[in-house]
Amino acid sequence: MKSRKWILVLIFVVICALVLIAGHLAWGAEPERTLTLDEALKLAREANPLILAAQSRVDQARGRLIQAQAEQLPQANATLGYQKLDERPETVALGPGGAPIGIVPLGYETTWQAALTLSQVLFSGGALSARTEAERLALSARESEKERTIQAVENGVRNAFYGLQRSQSRLEVAKEALSLAKEHLKQVEAFYRAGVVAQNEVLRVQVAVSSSTLNLIRAESAVKVAWKQLERVVGKSLEGQVAVPSGDADVETFPAFADPLSRALNQRPELKGLAAARKAALMTVRAARGQLLPQVGLSASASVADEDFFPSEKDDWSVSVFARIRLFDSGKVHGQVVEAKAAAEELLHRLEDLKRQVALEVAAARVNLEGAIQRVKVASDAAAQAEEDYRMALKRYQAQVGTNIDVLDARLALIDAKNSRIDAVAEARTAFGDLLFAMGEGSSEGGKEASR
Repeated sequence: MKSRKWILVLIFVVICALVLIAGHLAWGAEPERTLTLDEALKLAREANPLILAAQSRVDQARGRLIQAQAEQLPQANATLGYQKLDERPETVALGPGGAPIGIVPLGYETTWQAALTLSQVLFSGGALSARTEAERLALSARESEKERTIQAVENGVRNAFYGLQRSQSRLEVAKEALSLAKEHLKQVEAFYRAGVVAQNEVLRVQVAVSSSTLNLIRAESAVKVAWKQLERVVGKSLEGQVAVPSGDADVETFPAFADPLSRALNQRPELKGLAAARKAALMTVRAARGQLLPQVGLSASASVADEDFFPSEKDDWSVSVFARIRLFDSGKVHGQVVEAKAAAEELLHRLEDLKRQVALEVAAARVNLEGAIQRVKVASDAAAQAEEDYRMALKRYQAQVGTNIDVLDARLALIDAKNSRIDAVAEARTAFGDLLFAMGEGSSEGGKEASR
């Protein structure tokens, strides 16, 4: 009896310890944070590899600009050298009659030499200044390319975010469909046990339950894939760390743009980048032609040398100004001019083609948005009608004045209508994001975006 009492006490202590541990873990666990669209866009700007690669290209262009600017500025070099000879260099000194009178040393057997040289371009015929301006314009083109890359990534984030919301909403509909099918199966089985309906009606509803279960599995898989798509474009792992709310059934009112085409032509970074690249090509033409003009430079040097480190005895210095002009190069500079002119012409034609492409993208985005908004209204009305039809079909079947097939058909139509409304809302939000992308708008421009 006493041992039994101790066993009960031990069991009670163990249960209390488990309760305390579970409570501590539950209290210490952080709640899953909700991820908004703005936060997803911010994460993508920080972690997406394409944006980071675009920034690296900008840095490369900035490095080339620094190099071009440095060519116009003074260049200084310091050298320290050491030389060891097998014997000291010397020569014989001759007297007035040509007879040797002594030995004159010409250097040291062991020589340390320190020197400082300075050079500066005084005139380059405009080649260096034109090259610097070309690199500055190339940097501007790279920055425009980076801006468009950011916009493309942000548009991908929007599409993936809305796609995840769509998948999660469809998952909720699949769960609802399975729940309705199971409830209906219970009712049909009750009717069958009461002898009101035949067994084939039970089997038909069981098939519907199995189909709903399969649809639920597919919906769960679609959610997992949608999470991976969002992680791919954001550049970070998100599933299990944050939660994304399901999409709303009703779409918000999107801001209207008076002249989206003009807005796109003024804002699209590619247009600015191509224009800058064309100007850079024209500057390259000037730089090539500048090589035909005289090149004038200044050079100065000073050095000391003796047998000790650091030398200080024998010093020397020189200053020189030189001018160099190209007399004949077999057409090398002419070829550079022809190449740069052709590059400028190519960029001009590409710029005109891009303007037409922008006009097409803006027009297509507007049409898609208008059609998506109309589909949302139609799908919302259809969902409301399908819900009422299912309610009536279920009531009629419960009163045994309707058939089982009517209920199954009505439920299938209800699920299709709800999924169609979910798809229409997601398509409308995606279409609005595509319109912003076509106009060259950033994530914080173009009005308040949908983030629910």
